[in-house]
Amino acid sequence: MYVVIAGAGTVGVPLCSALINTGHEVVVIENDNARGRILERKIGSIIVEGDCTMLPVLERAGVQRAGVFIAVTGEDKANLAGCQMAKHIFRVPQTVALVNRPDNAELFESLDIDLVVNITDLIMTRMAGALPAHPLLRLMSLTERSNEIIGIKVPAGAAVIGRPLKEISIPYGSVISIIINQNGHINLADPDTVLESEDEVIAVTPTDATNGLWEILTEL
Repeated sequence: MYVVIAGAGTVGVPLCSALINTGHEVVVIENDNARGRILERKIGSIIVEGDCTMLPVLERAGVQRAGVFIAVTGEDKANLAGCQMAKHIFRVPQTVALVNRPDNAELFESLDIDLVVNITDLIMTRMAGALPAHPLLRLMSLTERSNEIIGIKVPAGAAVIGRPLKEISIPYGSVISIIINQNGHINLADPDTVLESEDEVIAVTPTDATNGLWEILTEL
């Protein structure tokens, strides 16, 4: 599937990497030149520089042929406008918007955006409150539900604690993208990232591999 992501920040970068690793064609729109160059060095020449609310920028990114448009910038007004333009001007079948301010969520949901993700509620409230009682949290379905974004809390005493990700054999197609430590700090995962007790792991995985990934990260 051809996917356009608006925003190369904390959410956009790991999401881009995960989608590429699962076989999708991805282009990222980023208004910040320096941030775009960092992503380009990591992943390749898939960056369109500009404002995701400008028609010429969306056209250069090929939104007209996208199967999904995902707006994850730090500006709610840009995410909302970008999704509206993708949906109603370019007829993109599915739009996803990140809401940075919880009080904007109702507005987003009322304006025909297919999936609204409230980042504050998702990471700071839902994960902190739900993961201790529910060690596997399904956060978002992707690509017609063949993949999903999940949250897994690494329990105290888990076998993976103290090991870098490159030494952990995870299911084929699964990508660990973000690690949230006990202090709430959000870190992008890389092969040398070492898992610690009570880490909250955000991963993109095929739905049929979800349980396997949970077992690996929680096995004592």
